[in-house]
Amino acid sequence: MASASAETSASSASSAGSAGAAGAAPRRIRVGVIEDETLLAKMLGRWLGRLPDVEIVGYATEVGQGLELCRTTRPDLVLLDVDLADGDGLALAQQLREELPKVRVLVTTGRVDAHTAWRAVQAGVHGLTDKCLEPEILAQTIRLVAGGGHFVSQAFQEIKSEWLTKPDAFQKLLSNRELEVLRSVVDGQSDEVIGKSLGISPDTVAGHRKSIRKKLGLHDDLGLVAYGRARGIYHAGALQG
Repeated sequence: MASASAETSASSASSAGSAGAAGAAPRRIRVGVIEDETLLAKMLGRWLGRLPDVEIVGYATEVGQGLELCRTTRPDLVLLDVDLADGDGLALAQQLREELPKVRVLVTTGRVDAHTAWRAVQAGVHGLTDKCLEPEILAQTIRLVAGGGHFVSQAFQEIKSEWLTKPDAFQKLLSNRELEVLRSVVDGQSDEVIGKSLGISPDTVAGHRKSIRKKLGLHDDLGLVAYGRARGIYHAGALQG
């Protein structure tokens, strides 16, 4: 995903849209909101719906609902949270890329960490921002991404630069399967539970734990948990409560 200077690039897109509107009404950007916090989603949708060039086509709080929303309304763009009521927003983003490639995906999340940044790149999203973005800049960013541009907020640009480019970055040391195991270890799951969810034996899970510790230079599972938490390597809701 190409990094963009948020305010400069988005402001340019906004100016272009205003110029096009001088002669005729601009085509409205059809936006779907997929966010597990209903109040936040409705407030955001109500604010965006007041813009002359944005139309809210619907809301969803779950992965299944979000997929159905996109299938039935075919929005130009979806605002997508990472942690949804029933699962993983970035897994939904990847499914949308494969099934509905014309739908642009702008991820807005409260999870500002290295693992989220890396997974967003893997999912092929078109924009990634934390939820601290000012509403006016968000509107400009929607126009930018819907028009074919890409966007990475300053917070995620810094994370990518600080965490993901190092030789010992987690995604360079661990396999995808080892990352799956590490996420579940950080969640506090036993080898039996992890093995059942991944379709492997508990002994194989234990072998992965040992391999992960060796690759990361850690001595025990407490070290694994601390490492994973620092980088956001855990499932939605696992550390709540």
